[in-house]
Amino acid sequence: MAKALEQIASGVYRIDTVGIPNAISVLLVADGEGWMLVDTGLHSSGVLRIQEALTALGAGPRDVRRIYLTHQHGDHIGGLPAVKWWATEAEVVASEHEAQVISGERPPDSPSNAIFGFFAQRGQLPTVPVDRVVHEGDSLAGFRVIATPGHTQGHTSLINDEHGLLFTGDAFGSMPFKVRVGVRKIFCTDPAEAQRSAEKLLREEFSTVVFSHGGTLREDAKQHLSEIAARG
Repeated sequence: MAKALEQIASGVYRIDTVGIPNAISVLLVADGEGWMLVDTGLHSSGVLRIQEALTALGAGPRDVRRIYLTHQHGDHIGGLPAVKWWATEAEVVASEHEAQVISGERPPDSPSNAIFGFFAQRGQLPTVPVDRVVHEGDSLAGFRVIATPGHTQGHTSLINDEHGLLFTGDAFGSMPFKVRVGVRKIFCTDPAEAQRSAEKLLREEFSTVVFSHGGTLREDAKQHLSEIAARG
């Protein structure tokens, strides 16, 4: 099996899209007769790792049925054009606000930190049409959408109630070592809203947590997130 591939639950795998373990992750989720990809990592470099992981699972480009995007940041959608070029039949899915940004219909959200925001706004995000807009409570490949704004205005997380598995996206995450609410406040559009979203996730039932940035939590996962949220 591909080195970058970690099985989280039945039909759910985490992929390292860069050479540093747990730095930037995406999920591959079995979806009927195909697969759903959650986020795409940075630029085209991670696509080779995604392709390798799919090959290890006995799948090819036509088996990628859906690409779900948690939010608009480049480390989550940077690889989208390359993935779409390869998996041409995949449906691109996001929340309404994020879909408008990813499709180029509105500008990216500005981070709360003015200096970081200045440099972030000078970066270029890829623009790719979004085929389908989802809302809180919608289900995809066994995962339920949870609106968790704050990191960006339309940020979403995903939960699989059957497996007790929470994928936080960037509602929680580490960069580089310590897990925090919203990864870091300077990256968040609205840190106070990110805190409320983190507390909202704690009202869900789960036993395993997967981050976009950071290692998988399997032991006392909810307690760990509660302690992190309490620190703010």
